Amino acid sequence: MRNADSVAACRISLFGGFRIEEEAGGSVWLTGKRGPAILAYLARCPGMTSPRERLADLLWGDSDGEHSRNSLRQTLSVLRRDLSRAGADIIHSRKDLIGLRPDAVRVDVEDFEAGLSARSASELETALALYTGPFLDGFYVGSNAFDDWAASERERLLSRALGSMEKLARLVDAEGGLAVADRILAMEPTREESYRLKMELLVACGQRDKALRTFESCRSVLKKEFGVDVSSETRARWQSLLSAAEFPSTLQSANGVPAGQRQGRPSISVADIVNLTGERGDDFFAKGLVHDITTALSEVADYVVLSALAPVEKNGEDPRSMGGLRARYTLNGSIQRSGDQLRVNIQLVDAAGGHNVWAQKFDGYPENALEFQDRIARSVVLAVSLELQLTNWKVRDKSPPGAPEVRRLVNEALMKYFEMTRDSLLVSKELAEKALSIAPENARAKRTLSIAASMGIAFGSLPGTREHVERAIQLAEDAVRAVPDDEIARCILSFAYLCDGRPDEAIVECRHAVSLNPSYPSGHGDLGELYGLCGQVSEAVREANEAIRLGAHDVIDFWRHHGLAVALFAGADDRRALEVARRVVRTKPGFVRGALYWAATASATGNREEASRAIHHCLSQLPHLNMGNVCPGFLPRYVKDDHHARFLEMLSRAGLPNS
Repeated sequence: MRNADSVAACRISLFGGFRIEEEAGGSVWLTGKRGPAILAYLARCPGMTSPRERLADLLWGDSDGEHSRNSLRQTLSVLRRDLSRAGADIIHSRKDLIGLRPDAVRVDVEDFEAGLSARSASELETALALYTGPFLDGFYVGSNAFDDWAASERERLLSRALGSMEKLARLVDAEGGLAVADRILAMEPTREESYRLKMELLVACGQRDKALRTFESCRSVLKKEFGVDVSSETRARWQSLLSAAEFPSTLQSANGVPAGQRQGRPSISVADIVNLTGERGDDFFAKGLVHDITTALSEVADYVVLSALAPVEKNGEDPRSMGGLRARYTLNGSIQRSGDQLRVNIQLVDAAGGHNVWAQKFDGYPENALEFQDRIARSVVLAVSLELQLTNWKVRDKSPPGAPEVRRLVNEALMKYFEMTRDSLLVSKELAEKALSIAPENARAKRTLSIAASMGIAFGSLPGTREHVERAIQLAEDAVRAVPDDEIARCILSFAYLCDGRPDEAIVECRHAVSLNPSYPSGHGDLGELYGLCGQVSEAVREANEAIRLGAHDVIDFWRHHGLAVALFAGADDRRALEVARRVVRTKPGFVRGALYWAATASATGNREEASRAIHHCLSQLPHLNMGNVCPGFLPRYVKDDHHARFLEMLSRAGLPNS
């Protein structure tokens, strides 16, 4: 990363081969391939720095230690000479380390990966335009270690490019998306996900016949190249096309969601509640419950709720589809009677896999039918919202939920937590306290109370006193001891440690969480912020971008972008940090931590009026903030003194009061 006001001396391009150009645009000629290989490797190292021994082993691994070190010295000498002729002073050495000067180098791969966090189509197109060909295409030095490293990077970056192109195809209109899908398949003709994407886009354009032919092309390619058939997901997509033959294809959008509704929302069909009591009077209760649940779910903007469906197949029709539209999840259940008491069993089923995502039973009395129905509907919405959030994160909650009342209170606490306002966090804490008073040893209640308190401190709704911080740590440590393989509890403990100014311990817990579940976006996002605070900028940006990719527009997406802003500011990439900080504040205006980074980055880029406006925004919500209590205090401190001093200087320039 570099200061936004400095001018890069050279641009290193690694996509489509290796090129290095002067700032004025002229190519720099380098002798041989080992020198360019050193530049390419350093450009991708954390901090653009590597130990000499690593470079020697990477490029001369077949030689003994002395010969490899001599070869490295000679190659570096020739490389420095070639660069000096071009006036490019970009290499530095310090003891056993060799590195590039981040303020004198721009690297296309770095800009590409940083740009993939963009959410608008135009920004994403700009980033993808940097991918001009495979990483170091055709560049081989004859060293197994280096060539293997390059091949691994080549595969990883291709995968990122293809995944981001699929994202772009869904951001633009269907016609534009089809052009992107065709480009993806030209780059990787065996990518099954891209065939499914093209099928969806063709349906959105009303070209169902072409969508069916695309399926046949996919099946033919996979059979020819790998000798395998299409996956069950692709076949299910094909079958849904066949079953929709009598319905206008314009009823569906690119992702199978009814036209006019926002893409990306999971669809849920509410099936009939089966009456197993044998009493006709209970039919009315069952039908009323279906209506209440459907209404309650429909009021949640995150879901597409389809009409209630019959629980059995009729005339060969799949009970999970309506009019050619297939719900991703089906909510069904049954009622039973024991004397005067009713038991209602509700379960959420993944339509594609057929497995239960969530299930719960409710006991009550029919004389209080409306109250009982309302309680079930509220509980179902809470539980479904949380379970689908975890499913989206590829997380299975390993902590025991406890008794029904504890489960309800914890679910309500978490829903208030995810609202992420100062008031909602206080309510979340209160609900979690109630759950813990009922079940003092419940690990799920403990970790929920811990994160409600820690996040309350982060939002300024709770003072960061020793009492609050130590209790948050104790609760999270108890939850981890109770369920050691719970990645959620590990991340909550990490956040509590950060509130206590213990970033090293926080990093350990986050790394543990990611090792338990590499797809957990919160683990990567928290690591992004922690690495940024510790000055490990490249690692921080990489983790933050991975978290943003995995999180996919969820309710705490703003927090992951905040972690990216923390990292970018540490790397003095102030203009990009400002863009990200603005996004955080637009998404979550009440998140004063994000607004403080808005102020600091605006100040660092010379936008004094904007910086002053950002400070006014902060003080309008937390009037007590000043230079004496902002960091450390309200904000965690950068570990490196120069990063910390620069952050405080920018806040002071922005107008944060001294006291």
